[in-house]
Amino acid sequence: GERILLQVAGEPPRLRQSGDCQAWRNHIGTLCHGNSRLMLAVSAAFAAPLAGQVGEESGGIHLVGQSSSGKTTILRVAASVWGGPEYLKRWRATANGLEAVATAHNDGLLILDELAQVDAREAGHIAYMLANGTGKQRAQRDGMAKRAASWRLLFLSAGEVGLADHMREAGRRARAGQEVRLADIPADTGSGSGAFEQLHGHASGAAMADALNHASGEHYGAPIREYLRQLTALPPGDVRDEFQRLRADFIGAHVPEDADGQAQRVAGRFALVAAGGEMATRLGLTGWSFGDAIEAAGTCFRAWLDRRGGAGSQEDAEALAAVRHFLESHGDARFSAIHDHDGRVVNRAGYRRQGERGKEFLILPETFKQEVCAGMDHQRVARLLRDRGLLITEAGRLNVKTSVGRCYVVTEDIHA
Repeated sequence: GERILLQVAGEPPRLRQSGDCQAWRNHIGTLCHGNSRLMLAVSAAFAAPLAGQVGEESGGIHLVGQSSSGKTTILRVAASVWGGPEYLKRWRATANGLEAVATAHNDGLLILDELAQVDAREAGHIAYMLANGTGKQRAQRDGMAKRAASWRLLFLSAGEVGLADHMREAGRRARAGQEVRLADIPADTGSGSGAFEQLHGHASGAAMADALNHASGEHYGAPIREYLRQLTALPPGDVRDEFQRLRADFIGAHVPEDADGQAQRVAGRFALVAAGGEMATRLGLTGWSFGDAIEAAGTCFRAWLDRRGGAGSQEDAEALAAVRHFLESHGDARFSAIHDHDGRVVNRAGYRRQGERGKEFLILPETFKQEVCAGMDHQRVARLLRDRGLLITEAGRLNVKTSVGRCYVVTEDIHA
């Protein structure tokens, strides 16, 4: 029957409270209704404590958009579920600093604004770290391993650029795993009002943002307290069963049957977020109708799929793009007709010839391995091209014997 207060090492999350649940619902929850990005952010705030109970992994969602599009307003609204405006953090920190912040937000929602403020060379590593839930392994003075920091959380982020674009500024290439761990969705809904689809009587998106910013500075912290009070009173088995039902509803309604494992992994995160919003709604905290949170999360998941380019493998898409880029960049300068041994070709990559299906590029083996497939498994890329009907092969070999030696022969359909 005692009230237990948790003290953590370092700076704790700032969990202040102002107002009550009814005031939050009337001034913030009702304005979120009908706005997919706002509902997603609020649902994520309620979903964070569920992850541990239902066995879901950590992960993030990143809102990408131009300045003054409403991104920071969305983050402030999400922060109001947990605490005051200072609950929102910034990306402007080192990896070690964010490790400590993540530890303090264990089983909660971490909110980070302005991705461009973090060192582009560290951005991918930090995305991995936050989503994997484990800090850097360090040694004690005697050489024995210290206990590594660990956490489980959902994190919301925003910025004018996505993770891959930010990493590219430092000459780094984002891996598919990094982009899966931090899923980029456009903040702009395409409605003409920036991040908002419904203005609820406000004259413009800017006026709507002003109202939400003001309200989130006045009413905060009460929703998560009431949510946790009711959630912890429920039998854990009932919570897990309800989550599995809500997850199945979301997957069935919004995930393509042929979705790749990466897309399904991100879909699981959006399903967790949807479940958080649905459970908060059923506990009387949001002012929404049943099913609204699932629909909002589904809208945002489809926006992620559109930005990504579909539900297929990201590695496959990146591999095809790399081959296409190489041939578009060097098709004339580093390839000559196979019957024309032009000595003026500098740094030759291969030859061109006319095949049954049109133009074919004969790429020299080492060029294919070292340049076309730089940073990738060249055998995997070759098999992908073969399976897509873009590579001419012979029995048991991915390259073929030609008059100029063995080459990887790629058809011009690669440009389609």
